[in-house]
Amino acid sequence: MANIQNGTLCILGCGNLGIAILNGLINVPAEKTSELPFTQYIACVRSESSERRLTERFAQSMNKISISRGDNIQAVQSADVIILGVDPADIQTVLTQPGLREALTDKLLISIAAGWTRQKLEATIYGSATTAENTAGRAWVVRTLPNIAAQVSQSLTAIETSEPALPERYLQITTSIFEQIGKAVHIDPRLMNATTAVGGSTPAFFAVICDAMIDAAVAVGVPRDLAHTMIFQSMQGTATMLQSGMHPAMLKDQGTSPEGCTIGGLMVMEEAGVRGHVGRALREAVTLARLMETTDHVNDTRH
Repeated sequence: MANIQNGTLCILGCGNLGIAILNGLINVPAEKTSELPFTQYIACVRSESSERRLTERFAQSMNKISISRGDNIQAVQSADVIILGVDPADIQTVLTQPGLREALTDKLLISIAAGWTRQKLEATIYGSATTAENTAGRAWVVRTLPNIAAQVSQSLTAIETSEPALPERYLQITTSIFEQIGKAVHIDPRLMNATTAVGGSTPAFFAVICDAMIDAAVAVGVPRDLAHTMIFQSMQGTATMLQSGMHPAMLKDQGTSPEGCTIGGLMVMEEAGVRGHVGRALREAVTLARLMETTDHVNDTRH
């Protein structure tokens, strides 16, 4: 493994998530450059419109960024670390391009694609999964799962703990990359499917809940723009309290009083089985994540 200094990071498939990551990385504070030793970035895209969008989006940073369209092999050859961000449906085609396997030799390949295990990625490139006995000449592959909040640098990114273990420097670089766009956690491989839903699907669930509350606020007379402000700030404040260590049940109890409006609303939620339905929605999302890899679990909602 090379000691990367003044290195190059390639985002192979620079879509919305890739753009969020790139934005976080090019704005890394000077004191963190030792953790992220990149001075140049390559963004690989397929279309002219994507190239134009990136050029406009990063107009002030083009001294650090080069855009590659139609030459993945050259981009990967020029990079020290590669983030695999292509659409999952296109991964097979991209990873089996002639010359890519050789271009990846001894480099760090970070996947942000849902539904593709590390072993499947390695088998696609090399014909078999990586073991402690066959690491020579291969890329070090690590599977990660950022979520949509990366767009505002508030992602929850799961980083799979690998076997064989990543070299310590590669693990540190991977963690540091995703800490620029939110919070990173290290997850056992057996929990990655659940994390796909717990970390990745829940923003959409929260969005539905917010949307319902906004509509209800409008129904009782609150102007929609004001309802947005009130609901979003309330949600952000709640998240901040919970992240400080307060238990959800304690927060709920502190917000209720005998015969008050809050407990009245909570009783309606209980009568409607909101807890059960929210829980089932999450389990359904986890089930579908597992089905992407044809594995099942005792608590799946379908078999």
